[in-house]
Amino acid sequence: MSFLAFKFIFKKDVLSIMTENYNLEIEDSYNGKIERKYYDKFNHNASMIKFVDNKSRGIHPYFWGKLRIGDSISKVKGDSVIQVFRNGEKIILEIAPFYEKAIEEQQKK
Repeated sequence: MSFLAFKFIFKKDVLSIMTENYNLEIEDSYNGKIERKYYDKFNHNASMIKFVDNKSRGIHPYFWGKLRIGDSISKVKGDSVIQVFRNGEKIILEIAPFYEKAIEEQQKK
């Protein structure tokens, strides 16, 4: 019985965290040209990007893996896309479908 209770509570917590992270992503805003990509070993190996203006920020590993040094990126508060400008092209990274799929997979467990 306690295993089932643990599984239920753990699943609920994971879903809550995923939903909270999604909402934080939507409400976030940033833009700049990427100077460097790195893992911050002092912050649980968080995937980070550093802009040419010397500002750094964490970014979800899924999106971090799709970015390149030299890309210009823009994320508008309230929007669910990250716009990436690379070699004259505009690439759209969609946040909502990524989280929707992850939440759906977690609910099936």
